Amino acid sequence: MLRIPALLLPEELPNPKAISSFRDSVNSYDPDFWSFQYSTYRYLERTSDKALDERYRGILRNMKALISKERDVIPIQSFLSSWYWYRKEYQTRFELTLRGITPSSAVPIETRFDNQPNDAPYRPRHPNAGDILFRYTKRTYCDDMLRKGLIRIQASSMYADASNNSARRDQERTKESFLPGGHTRITTPLGQTIPVIGDVSVSVSMQDYYVLCMSCDWDRDLFEDFDSDACLIIRDVEGFASRLEGESGTHLSEFLFHHSPVEYFDPYERPENQFFDPGLSKDFRFAYQREYRFIWIPRNPNSLDDYKYLEIGNLEELAEISN
Repeated sequence: MLRIPALLLPEELPNPKAISSFRDSVNSYDPDFWSFQYSTYRYLERTSDKALDERYRGILRNMKALISKERDVIPIQSFLSSWYWYRKEYQTRFELTLRGITPSSAVPIETRFDNQPNDAPYRPRHPNAGDILFRYTKRTYCDDMLRKGLIRIQASSMYADASNNSARRDQERTKESFLPGGHTRITTPLGQTIPVIGDVSVSVSMQDYYVLCMSCDWDRDLFEDFDSDACLIIRDVEGFASRLEGESGTHLSEFLFHHSPVEYFDPYERPENQFFDPGLSKDFRFAYQREYRFIWIPRNPNSLDDYKYLEIGNLEELAEISN
């Protein structure tokens, strides 16, 4: 069986009870097991070389942002775990090696990932806590949000526009994943087998909705990703959400209001029971953004304006601006 060297792994494992709660063992954290696991189920086998290289670059971007000691103790099945990303990196590089491909982006094997935002004015209690939120944007917009409570919400369909940069551009109404073609069987109603070429694309869609996007954590790199020169920090998330909900009840009474962190999924390896919702789930290439969403879903399908403004009053007791 082919073996490749692993990157420097975390020194700490999750608690044994946490590991067993996912029906795993310490073997699940061993690169030799990752090799065996992938050799028996090559879920990336029919992915194009270009898509595979893009996947690998995206994983390294996420590792830079997401791996830290506080995440080392989270079980490997969760995208919140450092171990999750080490396994994804290893198995994607394993497939690249099988093809004899050198990735366009790479890091030395001895690289130690440890994201410690030492300049952070605030940090969440734990990953994805959502108790502190960060809105990376232009200073002018931050001032309007802080002092006037002027909140711009946007139709999700607008994010597919080609004018958006790679950090913003996505099909927010439709989420796509893949069934590995080499492990998928399709038959007709008469039982005839249909040959599978490539992978099988599965998509889930929903009606258009309004969305306000923030991040669950401080990250200096996100200023550049979102072409920002300031960040509105929401210290009192519940107070902020309550203001939004109150204003929505007046001006968007025909919409359902909800807010929560985004769930990220691997489009080529989705766990069977992972939570999945087109409005609250995103391809894991965006995981470095650690997004938190406020969404407004129309009770009845209808066309939405490109954006709307909500005015929820001065926010200086709930928030502040940093740059």
